[in-house]
Amino acid sequence: MTVMTTEDARIATLAAEQFHEHGITATGVEALSRAAGISKRTLYERFGSKEGLIVAAYDALDEPVFRMFTVGVEAQTDDPREQLVAFFAQLESFVRLPDFRGCPFANASSELADRDHPAHKVVRRHKERIRKWLRSRAKAAGAADPELLSRELMLVFAGVQSEALLERSVRPARDALTVARALIDAALPASDL
Repeated sequence: MTVMTTEDARIATLAAEQFHEHGITATGVEALSRAAGISKRTLYERFGSKEGLIVAAYDALDEPVFRMFTVGVEAQTDDPREQLVAFFAQLESFVRLPDFRGCPFANASSELADRDHPAHKVVRRHKERIRKWLRSRAKAAGAADPELLSRELMLVFAGVQSEALLERSVRPARDALTVARALIDAALPASDL
């Protein structure tokens, strides 16, 4: 993660919002500079190019999105098994939001045709960070193969975001919770409850 000045972080965060709402390709430098209240020249001076701003935007989004999914879960319970379940239980509230547009990182990755675009590295790092969080809970809860469980849960996590966007429904979040519970129950020792 790149350390940004407060002003660069503000601009990058605004850019991330614009990209998520309108798409990366559809959002031009003119619209980005207008949203940030700066000139196009200043935008280029700070980020070098639109590509540099794209990387900065998703870099700026990484921590807040990660925290959005994990902080509340960690505050809710210390039990790693219950944290895994709570991670998926909370998804219904996210996909229910009127401005839900799916995963901003997956959307960015699908929109950036150049496989070598540096933003793909930021997207992969973000997804890996979430997977490692899931893996650490799976390991702490006693999973025989926490690596496998974390990969399986990531598939469910990605699937719910995609399906909820396509269906414009909370049903995929409810289904994902059922699937996640089944995977967790199969992978972890029986609960003492």
